[in-house]
Amino acid sequence: MAECPIRDEDGVVRRRCEVDEILRVLADERRRDIVAALDGAAESWITTDELSRSIGDAGWEGELFHVHLPMLRDAGLLDYDEREGLIRYYRCDLVSAVLDTVEHETASVR
Repeated sequence: MAECPIRDEDGVVRRRCEVDEILRVLADERRRDIVAALDGAAESWITTDELSRSIGDAGWEGELFHVHLPMLRDAGLLDYDEREGLIRYYRCDLVSAVLDTVEHETASVR
């Protein structure tokens, strides 16, 4: 299977992810919104409040912690501490490329 590196803020490869897993995780629009917000953040750490403001949808925080963040964590893209309200994002070139492609394609259809 094809794999790509997931890196921490120092560029150190944290783990490798499978392309199929990344595509499965990013198939959901809300997860793409979450990852786009994390990918565009200046720092690798963000609070859940900052994330909610960034994606403009504070009404689904239960879903955020019970569905989306666990899936993204299992894929190796982030770690989070629900009690502290902190999310640490790990960058992956494949994720950035998928997000750019989806954004470009949806913009050209409009």
